[in-house]
Amino acid sequence: MSSRYEEIARDLRERIATGEYPPGTALPLMRDVAAQYEVSDITVRRAWQMLTREGLIESRRRAGMFVREHPDRVRLTVRNRQMERDELGYYSGPESQHWRALPHPNGEETRVTCAPVPADVANTLGVEPGTELTVRRRIVGDPEVPEHRQLADSWIAEWVTEELPTLTGNTGNGGMYDRLEEWEKKPLHWREEVSARMPSPDEAESLLMPKTGVPLLRAIRITYFAGRGRKPERIVEVQDIRMSAALFAVGYPLSRGSSAKWPVAPASSDYYRAPGPDD
Repeated sequence: MSSRYEEIARDLRERIATGEYPPGTALPLMRDVAAQYEVSDITVRRAWQMLTREGLIESRRRAGMFVREHPDRVRLTVRNRQMERDELGYYSGPESQHWRALPHPNGEETRVTCAPVPADVANTLGVEPGTELTVRRRIVGDPEVPEHRQLADSWIAEWVTEELPTLTGNTGNGGMYDRLEEWEKKPLHWREEVSARMPSPDEAESLLMPKTGVPLLRAIRITYFAGRGRKPERIVEVQDIRMSAALFAVGYPLSRGSSAKWPVAPASSDYYRAPGPDD
């Protein structure tokens, strides 16, 4: 059974969704909401806290609670994840061609350090979680739109930095990927895994995101040299890319599999009928 503050939050959520309270408008005063639902101010405050965590409303100092202006309702930049190349080197998708490395607070554009690798990245690289690896940390974004930015941490396999120590410093024109292909004399390949989570306070600050209510869109890009015959692929880098889920989406074509090749065969069973024991 729902508590009173959850019921109030549900009612206000529906009113926001249907446009009764459009983005940017003020919610009624706390005392008026409390009187309407015959509850205490504390109950109303808990309902507002729930909606704030969901990213639906925000507090404006000395002005009250307002329906948040959601960027994804105003503009949504769809990231087509594919590797492209121009005279500067590789970049991920046509939308980000004009993006550049933005400075960290201390002025560095690429912060190279040795740090404990996160558990999921460690698993991909085949090392123990917490293993100290070289990581190249960057903030990459649109110089004209401050909010259009992403964090990109490149975790480099230990065997790579041992054989190509230049990756622990300035990689020169074309960057890390050019140095890797020159070294191996083979083309790199990439694949990505996309997920979402809530940002840490430091991530929210770096990405100019609200402190609550907006999740991160996270793409784990795996860079590797393809295997040949019985020789397995060799992973050289795992890049942990984070961006605001309120500003970016990942778009990709959905192709037909061989079983759906056109023209298709007529359907022979009822899609909505649950399979029986003889099916």
